[in-house]
Amino acid sequence: MFSFELKNYARGAGRCSRAWNTDFAPLRSPFSPASDAAPFQLLDQKNRGFTERDLDGKVHVASFLFTSCPGVCPTLVERLKPVQAAIRGRQDVVMISYSVTPRTDTPAVLGEFGALRGIDPETWRLVTGDLAEIQRVIRGSYFADDERGGSEGMESRLIHTEKVILVDGRRRLRGIYNGTHAFEMDRLIEDIETLRHETAAR
Repeated sequence: MFSFELKNYARGAGRCSRAWNTDFAPLRSPFSPASDAAPFQLLDQKNRGFTERDLDGKVHVASFLFTSCPGVCPTLVERLKPVQAAIRGRQDVVMISYSVTPRTDTPAVLGEFGALRGIDPETWRLVTGDLAEIQRVIRGSYFADDERGGSEGMESRLIHTEKVILVDGRRRLRGIYNGTHAFEMDRLIEDIETLRHETAAR
C-alpha cells in the first residue's frame, strides 16, 4: 500500500473513503477500479483515435484544461512539463489532458496549442470529442464533475481544476495533486515511479 495514497488526500484533497465532489474531495474509494465506465472514442491533437483501451495496463496522469483558458491552465501546463520529461520514451506511462471545451478545442486547435508549448504528442495526449462523451468519461473514470454550472449549459459544468490525478494500470485512482505547485509535481514523478515498480513486480 502506498504512503502517497493517503498522504496526498491528507494534504487537502479530502478523505479516502469517498469519489470527488465539486471541489475534488473524494466521494468514494479511490482504490476501486472504474470498471463501470463505458467505452469511449475520442481524438487527440494528432487526430488519432483515443479509447479506453489506450489506457489498459498503463499508469496515466489525467488533467483537465481548455486552450483559451487565461488563468490556471498556462501554469498547469508549465508545471506538468517536468512530468513529461520524466516519462518521455516510457511505454507504460502516458499523460492525458481532457479538453473541457471540446466544441472549440478541435484536434487542430489542440495540436497548435501543444506545439506552441512543447507538448510531445507521443507522451502527452490532448484529447477532445463529443461533449456528452467527454462529460461521461470525466464522471465515469475520474468521478469528477462540477454541478455548479446550473443553467449555464452542459459544457460549463465540465470540471476545470488545477488538480492532477494519478491512475494505475487497473484504472484505480491512486493520487491527487495540485498541478500549480512544483513540489506537488515532484511528488507526482516519484509516485509514478512507485506505481511502475509495483506494476512490474506483479
